[in-house]
Amino acid sequence: MKNSVKTFLIVLVILAIVASTVYAISIKNKNSASTVEVNAAKVEKGDIVSLFSTTGVVESKSKQEYYILSPTKVLKVYVSVGDNVKKGDKLLELETQDLSIQYQIAQKQLEMAQMQLDALKKLKEKQSQQSQVAAQIPNTSLPQQLPSGESTVQQPSISQMQTTSLSLDDQIKLQQKQVEIAELNLKSIKQSMDKQQKYITAEFDGTVTVVNAKNNSYFTSSQFPAITVEDLNNLQITLDVNPYDAVNLKEGQKAYIHFADKTFEGVVSKVSPTATKVITQTGGDNVVKVYVDLLNNDGTIKPGFNVDVDIKIGEKKDTIKVPSEAIVSDKNGNEFVYVVENGIAKQKKVKTGLASDLETEIISGVNVGEKVILNPTSSIEDGTKVSVKGGKD
Repeated sequence: MKNSVKTFLIVLVILAIVASTVYAISIKNKNSASTVEVNAAKVEKGDIVSLFSTTGVVESKSKQEYYILSPTKVLKVYVSVGDNVKKGDKLLELETQDLSIQYQIAQKQLEMAQMQLDALKKLKEKQSQQSQVAAQIPNTSLPQQLPSGESTVQQPSISQMQTTSLSLDDQIKLQQKQVEIAELNLKSIKQSMDKQQKYITAEFDGTVTVVNAKNNSYFTSSQFPAITVEDLNNLQITLDVNPYDAVNLKEGQKAYIHFADKTFEGVVSKVSPTATKVITQTGGDNVVKVYVDLLNNDGTIKPGFNVDVDIKIGEKKDTIKVPSEAIVSDKNGNEFVYVVENGIAKQKKVKTGLASDLETEIISGVNVGEKVILNPTSSIEDGTKVSVKGGKD
């Protein structure tokens, strides 16, 4: 009997110990399950630079493209692609029509028309003088009879002279029109002579980048230039920017151009005052043309290249900042961060300022040195127990 009681007591003690152990483990697991492991970063003070990033196409700021729109014979091509030219150098020689004979004939026709007009004006002046003399003759009565053998000479009346004078006026007007026509004909021939261009010359110092014309061959095209000259030392990048982003861009802003693992400096030189429509694969988009001058090219970047461009649109120095991934927003647009305090996540409303791709300025809401949770999930709420990975709470 004693042995049975003793055995019972031993079993009871063992069961109690097992139960206590199981309970302790369950409590530990429960506490562990209610704690969320998180990544966190300290609130710091420093500089923030906000950049607008996009891509653009390089082009020359000085570009001369000569198109021949009507069939014209190119007598000689003086340059080849890659040649450096100076302002005024001959590029092409074109066949022109000799209009010098037509011009001389038109000059003579104008001289003849003017001579005829001058003659009519002199005749009118002479008749006018005769009319004045006739008007000065005394108005005396003519004799009833003339001596035998004498005939009466009838003088022209004033009305007859006026009729002749009016007819002469019409002739003068008509001849004036003939002079005007001759002048217009001469002017037209002169304009045609001036429009004819025997030589195409370089308008500035540059490099020949396109030559489509050939010696002793006719050339015409509205799509392809006969020849192109560009200044490769004066380049710019053309950007097509969404209107919502364009409102943040201004002339004078610094830019950074990236190509082939190199970074070059630039500056925004112009922002178009209006948007234009461009055709894309998905339809049409309204864009604002923005131009960035390339300042320190070493020859790496050339016209036609596609390059990456960062434009500095804002900068803050020595300001409070947090990683942008720490900020969450609710449906009302309010912004929050979760700060770790003694192993507990505390939700704090913040007011943000300038933002870069990685960091955001905090105007109010947190202090330097506090730890904010990065990329907080839906399991993180105000009051949630947390543990920071790789560090102390």
